Amino acid sequence: MKKNRAWAVLVIVGMCCAGFICYQISVQRRQDHTPPTIFIPEGVLEISVKTERDALLADVTARDDKDGDVTNLLLVESVSDISSDHTAQVNYAAFDSAGNVSKKERTVHYTDYESPRFTLSQPLLFRSGSRFDVFDYVGAQDAIDGTLDDAVKGTLISADTSISELGVHEVQFRVTNSMGDTAYLIVPVEVYAAADYDATVDLTQPLVYLKTGDTFHAASYLDTFTYGTKQINLRSNAESVEITTDSDVNTNLPGYYSVSYTVRSGTNTGHTRLIVVVEE
Repeated sequence: MKKNRAWAVLVIVGMCCAGFICYQISVQRRQDHTPPTIFIPEGVLEISVKTERDALLADVTARDDKDGDVTNLLLVESVSDISSDHTAQVNYAAFDSAGNVSKKERTVHYTDYESPRFTLSQPLLFRSGSRFDVFDYVGAQDAIDGTLDDAVKGTLISADTSISELGVHEVQFRVTNSMGDTAYLIVPVEVYAAADYDATVDLTQPLVYLKTGDTFHAASYLDTFTYGTKQINLRSNAESVEITTDSDVNTNLPGYYSVSYTVRSGTNTGHTRLIVVVEE
């Protein structure tokens, strides 16, 4: 009986000691309120838009006064929206074993960044009475997100009640990428009478982006003129047809412009429109 009592006392004492040790460790952890220090090189980080998110950690380290090197517990918490000068703020967070967290940010500059650009698969001209959806022909490409066709939105900004009405309708398209950068495109959407044109005028491209000061020659974007089974190459035989060009393009001033072309050969007439965006 005495042996059993002695054994029980030893067990109780052992449990108390173990509990006290755990309590001491817990107290020590609770008393550690100092977060790690994050070390980031000075200056703006120059990177490419193709840089992987994890690469933003390559030259960043973290150290804790009790745990030592905690770089392995360092992460990129967030990247802000991009600004007009192609910079963004990268926010870092580092942890220690006591659960303390420190945060720090740095500025990164995307050296090869471009805002989203719109694409047109064809000029936005439609025969009156036909059924069409302009979004079938408008898309967008982005340096970071790739294809953004499904993200393109549009608003009819002219006074017309319907885009299907006969006439020229002004539409603003917009698209936003994952960096919060929104690009705009204002274009005329033309609905023409069925009897107006019996020939087709094709362009080398329906939408072109230029920089301020660039040289622009409207005729250089004409490709072919087709009526019936006959086709004329407008790049080499433009003198065989009559070409009327109406352009408001001013490459000295950023903005959205259009060029209207009407091509005639005998009694056959065709029409198309080029969209020109001038950027700074």
